[in-house]
Amino acid sequence: MKFLTLMLTFALTLLNAQTEPQTALPEIPTLSIDTNKQNLSPAETSTEPTGIMENLAPRELTNAQENNATRKMRDPFTPIITPKDSGQITNAPQLDLFTKTELILPSTARKIKKITLEYQNLNGSITTLEKELEGDIDWHFPLVLSQEIQPKTPNIPNKESFPLEEYFDFEITKNSISLNTHLTLLRDFTLASPTRLILDFKAPSKKPLKTSFTPKIPTIPQISLNTHLDFYRITLDLDGQYKYNLTKDTKTGNYSIELY
Repeated sequence: MKFLTLMLTFALTLLNAQTEPQTALPEIPTLSIDTNKQNLSPAETSTEPTGIMENLAPRELTNAQENNATRKMRDPFTPIITPKDSGQITNAPQLDLFTKTELILPSTARKIKKITLEYQNLNGSITTLEKELEGDIDWHFPLVLSQEIQPKTPNIPNKESFPLEEYFDFEITKNSISLNTHLTLLRDFTLASPTRLILDFKAPSKKPLKTSFTPKIPTIPQISLNTHLDFYRITLDLDGQYKYNLTKDTKTGNYSIELY
């Protein structure tokens, strides 16, 4: 009896399974490939937000004077910014000599005690000079500070010309030097204690040279010529500290030196 009941239950279950409608499986979508999109560049097919990518992309810094044409033709080893041409000062400054000034004293002034003077040096620094004085003064008359221009002495010439050996011909004045030579100037500089202007020229041979000349112009007390290895050295002794401007005439090859 139990066996018949089980068989009947199983038969009813099969009958219900066959009569119930079967649920269809989901349809697999078909892939549609557009051949026209395969030729697009990665930038056109990218799904990233363009604003973010533009912010993350490195920005190229270009010179304001550089455009696309010059960028392509420019040598990468040549700097964009051209340094200024270095060289000597073209013209020595014109001197505006101090001559005289007057100091008006108040009526209470009776004795002079000290004078303080400030002046500017070659390097631009300021130096203070103090001079202790002692004496009675009359306030009715001004104190006068002046720089006396020394009159020309007949024994001091305005210009001197002389040679140094066979290679150098000089012509000097109070603040200028003209040098005629066919030798190549290697370097020029100054030395201190005492103040000297040095000119080194390439020696054409190993012939040793040594001579000197004493001008009558007090600005340049002595000029000497000596041999150093493979160059000749001209030393111009100066009576004080000067700046100088050295130029070369490209046509004649002469050198001109201005002291100031």
